[in-house]
Amino acid sequence: MTSEEVLMRLERFAGMLRWVVVLGLGGLLSVACGDDGGGGDDGGGGGGTGTGRYPVIEMLPADMCQKSGDALTNCKYQFDQGQVLVGEEIKTTLTIKNSGERDLWVKGVALENYQAGVGAEEEQPAYRIELPPNFTTALDGGSKFYVAQAGKGTAETPEALDIRVVFTRPADEADRTADIVVTSDASNSPTVKIRLSTAQGFPKIQVAPEWVDFAQVGMGETTEKKVNILNTGAADLALSGFRLSGSEYYTLVVQGTDYPVSSATADPGVSFEEPIVIAPGNATFIKVRFEPKDDKPATAKLILYSNDPGAVDGTEVKITGNESVPCIAVNPSKVNFGGKKYGEKAIVPLEISACGEAPLEVYAIYIKEGSSPDFDVDFSTIEVPPSKETPVVVPIGASVLVNVVFVPDAPNPVNEDGTLILDTGSLIVENNSFDKEKEVPISGAGVEIECPTAIIKCAEGEEVIPQTVLHLFGDESYASNGTIQKWEWDVDQPAGSASVFVPSYTFPNPTFEANVAGVYTFYLTVYDQTNTPSCFPATYEVVVIPDEAIHIELLWHTPEDQDETDTGPEAGSDVDLHFLHPWAAGPDLDGDGAPDGYFDIPFDAFWFNAHPNWGSYDPAINDDPGLDRDDTDGAGPENINLDIPENVVYRVGVHYWNDHGYGAAYATVRVYIYAQLVFEVTDVMLVDSDLWEVCTVEWPSGKVQVITDEAGQYKIVPDYHNPYFFQ
Repeated sequence: MTSEEVLMRLERFAGMLRWVVVLGLGGLLSVACGDDGGGGDDGGGGGGTGTGRYPVIEMLPADMCQKSGDALTNCKYQFDQGQVLVGEEIKTTLTIKNSGERDLWVKGVALENYQAGVGAEEEQPAYRIELPPNFTTALDGGSKFYVAQAGKGTAETPEALDIRVVFTRPADEADRTADIVVTSDASNSPTVKIRLSTAQGFPKIQVAPEWVDFAQVGMGETTEKKVNILNTGAADLALSGFRLSGSEYYTLVVQGTDYPVSSATADPGVSFEEPIVIAPGNATFIKVRFEPKDDKPATAKLILYSNDPGAVDGTEVKITGNESVPCIAVNPSKVNFGGKKYGEKAIVPLEISACGEAPLEVYAIYIKEGSSPDFDVDFSTIEVPPSKETPVVVPIGASVLVNVVFVPDAPNPVNEDGTLILDTGSLIVENNSFDKEKEVPISGAGVEIECPTAIIKCAEGEEVIPQTVLHLFGDESYASNGTIQKWEWDVDQPAGSASVFVPSYTFPNPTFEANVAGVYTFYLTVYDQTNTPSCFPATYEVVVIPDEAIHIELLWHTPEDQDETDTGPEAGSDVDLHFLHPWAAGPDLDGDGAPDGYFDIPFDAFWFNAHPNWGSYDPAINDDPGLDRDDTDGAGPENINLDIPENVVYRVGVHYWNDHGYGAAYATVRVYIYAQLVFEVTDVMLVDSDLWEVCTVEWPSGKVQVITDEAGQYKIVPDYHNPYFFQ
């Protein structure tokens, strides 16, 4: 190697310092084309020698570009924005390779021609690219960057150049496009243009449960069960109507309106005057009422119609009551192998139980198509594998075991952030229950050194109402060659929630109060006796959905309170939620000439009057509001619920009772109607003794209207002190 080549390679190597994020448009990273060696057809580039040898650029994924001869054409990459929530990122890696016979000189990589479609609302482009530090440093320093021929890479001349493309999902559904332009001295395509675009989001309906089973209900008794309707897609879900057929003992309750089973509900069905619209990531609910007149089995079928393109024939919910039916339960509900040493066999027993009032018949157990080939099923624990002709019959209350097997054939690769890319799949149990195909998710990873496996269980399940105390269990985590010595919990919780693990995040089986509507994602990392952590944390999602007609949520943030999770007298600011009936009366403290109504007993529901009686005196009728939580030491939340509203207009207010020396607080109020978030005002600044009149809630329309002052601003009354309540 000549001294000139040595200096050139040292210059490239010195550039490997840090990752650089390239933002925005027109970020062309290039160097001037000069005569300093490399890149031409004379064979002098990147250490290549000889004439007649050329670099050939290839782009991965291989199906991203079409080919015309050797030339790369019509290169496209599309992001499915429905994969993530608003504000979250989708990352992908596009790779430049060289299949030629000489090193490839990459002159530049740029993000160009960004366009956002009609209706776009954004502060910055939705796309950005991130490039390796050795590439950006070389170009910034006026040096050349080469991609080596296959099999001839070195630290300073790698065999690939990775372009990390990041898409941040915006709040709207407008189309967004851009071009990644790669320039090089490739003989086949010196300029490669990759068109980035977004897949149009679609709504997706999910109902839970899919089978409403009333079990045993006596004659003359009335029981209601909720059916939650979730939109897990990327566009608004519109419920347009339903069909309900079957036993006349059933009634569907939709937003306070009763629809008993009849010939009309069965065919042609019911069409809503206005569709019920559910935003992406949100949910609502309906109720099914069962009032049997005899003890005979009663069944019904509900079909919900929506704009989900994957459910053009509707979404079915089976309804049963007073019927002995089979039921299937599996334990564990998800099989997590953790990290297992590659080449070795790992087994997790799966228990299949008959949980219903009739025997369970299992017809087949198999690994779902598309799963990792490293998963398998071992039937050695039962006499013969099940089939339609010879099913495995599980008696009522009994169970059978099969073994789920994992034999990783190699260590699993890692993502750009260093986390393992898992093997995933599903096990299917075909059976005679309503859930004809029970699906059990499976995950695991091959590793060189085995690590402990974290397991999460939650007694309350995956769907709860606000204020539910979750009982989390991590004590079933295990280490193959020892014992678990340490647990570390973490959680992603909805905005405004400040709950903590009790007694601590290191306790194996903590509790956690899920007090704000939204999705909570729990993570658990465990350590064995050698302090080796689990290869990846276990995860468990809990969806918190209000189950009342009206659910009002107050949260606040006090910047001068350094720890808003601590508790005790005067440990934080005290902000209170008020919910007023139109009959509320009282002094005119705001000076508008009308009684304010705040602090009225009994027609203001607040901390001193948490559960007033506004409706029927029958305690069995849930027609009164209730303050479920009064937080006196910072952050909230405070929640008020009302299941059976009257046909009136209610008012919502917030009073800063006492700042306890912590200064201004920033309040957020959310109103849910039938579990749908219909109103939200965030971070309204309040100081001690302020009264903020927030909004009105009109029933039965469910319309929520913000209250403003004469200037059109939020109506905040300072120094609001009711003479009957000492502050």
